[in-house]
Amino acid sequence: MNMIIEEQQQDVQIKQQIYLQRVNQLYANIKNWLQDEPLILEESKTDVIEALGHYQAPKLSIKTQAGEQLAEFKPTGTSALLAEGSIDVKGWLDREYVVYMLESHPQTYYKIDADGWYWQEQRVDVDPHFLDNKTTLLQLITWVSDYEF
Repeated sequence: MNMIIEEQQQDVQIKQQIYLQRVNQLYANIKNWLQDEPLILEESKTDVIEALGHYQAPKLSIKTQAGEQLAEFKPTGTSALLAEGSIDVKGWLDREYVVYMLESHPQTYYKIDADGWYWQEQRVDVDPHFLDNKTTLLQLITWVSDYEF
């Protein structure tokens, strides 16, 4: 019985580590994409409390030079419907969820062409946006903050 519990705990820790690696990679990409923009990026820690446990994860805030917050990327955990993890992206105007999707995972309504982070507008007639470049990131920031680049 103890062996089963230990294996389950190891599985949970592995899933959390994979999730945190994906979050950190996304943040590294965001920092790279925004390096030429006149923005301030601040990283801090946040508590994630989810079905798989309680742990800390990095949070990323994107601000203007004047200190106005445009978007805050706050991890919500590995427990996400039809996804491998999610991040809450909040601006003063709106809130979106970015989810990590696997191409090999059967989807019911998403068109997923590659593993990675996606965000979906609140319209069902638009495919999810694959967050794999600066243009898509700027669209997301504009969507939640109404900030024009």
